[in-house]
Amino acid sequence: MKALPLLLCSVLLCGCQDREARAENAALQARVTELEAQVRAMQGEQATALPADAQNVTERAAGQNCANALTRTLEVFREDSLDDRYPSAAQTQLPAECVDFRVNWVARSERAYTFTVTDGSGRELARQSGGAPTAAPASGG
Repeated sequence: MKALPLLLCSVLLCGCQDREARAENAALQARVTELEAQVRAMQGEQATALPADAQNVTERAAGQNCANALTRTLEVFREDSLDDRYPSAAQTQLPAECVDFRVNWVARSERAYTFTVTDGSGRELARQSGGAPTAAPASGG
């Protein structure tokens, strides 16, 4: 007889726990559904933003490729020259990688150079420097 009230209490307790568990599960399911919707929205935004970013990355890489090719051209000329100098403007031929870009000389001498590579709109894509700036003559004493 004493077992009946105990059994009844455990059944009621289990019933309460089931209701709490169902409420928690429903709340978790609602949260998961909300997060899934946010992920789908973010993936949609990323898919529309990716092509513009990919175009930008591709253009910068092509500009850097031009800069690297021009640097190789300048360095090969210097290594092959008898007086270890870079080519003059008239002696410089832009590599094929630079056909679609503009090369702007920031500084240029027989011993050093700095240039930028820009796209058609003037946006800088790459910058390269080489050589050593001409040192001032040392004074003897």
